Amino acid sequence: MKTMKLLSSLLTGLFCIGMIIPTQAQETGENRNLFKTAGEKQTEKGFKPASDKIETNFGTLNFELEAFPDEASVKKIYDEMDLQRATQAYMDFYPALSVYAIVKSQIRDFKFKSSSDIAVAAGPGWLPSEPFLTGNNSTVYAIASLDLKIDGPTVVEIPAGMYGTANDALFKFMVDFGFVGPDKGEGGKYLFIPPGYKGEIPADHFAVKSNSYRIWVMMRGFGEVGLGDQAVAWFKKNLKVYPLATGPREGNYANTTGMGINPLPAEDASVFTDLNEIIQYEPTELFSPEQLGRLSTLGIRKGQVYAPDARMKKILDQGAKQGVAMSRAIVYASREPDIRYWENRKWEKMFLYNTTFERDGITDIDARTLWHYQAIVVSPNLLSTTPGAGTAYLTAFRDARDAFLDGGKNYKLNVPANAPVKRFWAVTAYDVTTRGLLDAGGNTNRSVGSMNKPKVNKDGSVDLYFGAEPPKDKKLKNNWVPTNAEKGFFVVFRFYGPEEGYINKTWVLNDFELIKE
Repeated sequence: MKTMKLLSSLLTGLFCIGMIIPTQAQETGENRNLFKTAGEKQTEKGFKPASDKIETNFGTLNFELEAFPDEASVKKIYDEMDLQRATQAYMDFYPALSVYAIVKSQIRDFKFKSSSDIAVAAGPGWLPSEPFLTGNNSTVYAIASLDLKIDGPTVVEIPAGMYGTANDALFKFMVDFGFVGPDKGEGGKYLFIPPGYKGEIPADHFAVKSNSYRIWVMMRGFGEVGLGDQAVAWFKKNLKVYPLATGPREGNYANTTGMGINPLPAEDASVFTDLNEIIQYEPTELFSPEQLGRLSTLGIRKGQVYAPDARMKKILDQGAKQGVAMSRAIVYASREPDIRYWENRKWEKMFLYNTTFERDGITDIDARTLWHYQAIVVSPNLLSTTPGAGTAYLTAFRDARDAFLDGGKNYKLNVPANAPVKRFWAVTAYDVTTRGLLDAGGNTNRSVGSMNKPKVNKDGSVDLYFGAEPPKDKKLKNNWVPTNAEKGFFVVFRFYGPEEGYINKTWVLNDFELIKE
């Protein structure tokens, strides 16, 4: 009898599922047969036109003889149309603008003369005077700017054990160097090939075809590299960038920590001058006809002089500012249901789903803004799912009360014992305006992590303290992350070589707790 009841329940369940699936498909229209579901017959009377007076957030629009826009309405419409396109262009092209700002600033501010020049952040890392988007001061970096239009096929020669990534002019991933790259940690010669190149490719090089002329390369060095002059000397000996046609050539290697640079896309009308320079220089095929079509309505078109009039300059300036406002909302007040890494914590993902920003046949445009407005460099190994490999980043903008982090207040962050990392963990404070390192005073920023030997609690956890003034207990000096009392801030918690506890979420990081004075 029990067997019959069980079989009956199973058949009923299968029948219900069979009914639900077609119903769901019908609701979404995925399998809709329009020949059977087009609806009842209509005539011209079925058309419901918009009114000859339309209320909008940019004013009232009036249409004469039912549909002809009057002169005042025409001006409002085109001003709004251009503004919307400018705003969206700012956000859509932000990755390209970010790469361009970095490459241009390295030449302008670090005095790069060719792609063979290497900037070394030997501090380790940067200072607030180098506000690379969430750049850090926990590791040593070396960066270079390639230009395949100038140099043709270009070689990046690396030693065994070096880590790094190359991104194209759209900040799209090209290749990783090192253990997770084609050289498998043994080093070698990477050859970056320009668009349309027809020449021979040496068999002993790792060939990487590029869709763009400009490429940004970033290398990371750990303990074996050293700091300061030692790090510069190490990279000078081991990292080479040169045209294939010339072979190795002399480059300038400099410690640029503290040198000062502006690598950030502008937040006013001038950003569209940079965008025009990108469009003029890079291959047309790098962009979609749809993208280029929108830009052409703003006066940006390949082969044509960019000369916006006073009206357009005002619109472009407002478009940039609105793009900034929207980007800030996407980063600091995300509406994504999956933004939090742990359901019961405030810690948020920087990559929402993946590092391509493409999913289920669509481009996740807000996920793209989420990353690119607050960070640079794209690599699949920044979203590691292999224990002990790659890195993982989480951000916190709010405390446990859901209030934004305020540099004029004091907080405690408890890091539970046995943090799941193969290498180390580190937490860094950032400026909410520049998204670069927070200046805690005198061009200083201090990250704290497992490498800094913070005081450890009896249970193995670590209490970190955030505030403009250090904790009264001097034994907690290595546990203090200085803030700026005049500014808000956010933090990035970095896992270098995240282990299973992070990947499967069994280890949970606590939220910021406000310390009441």
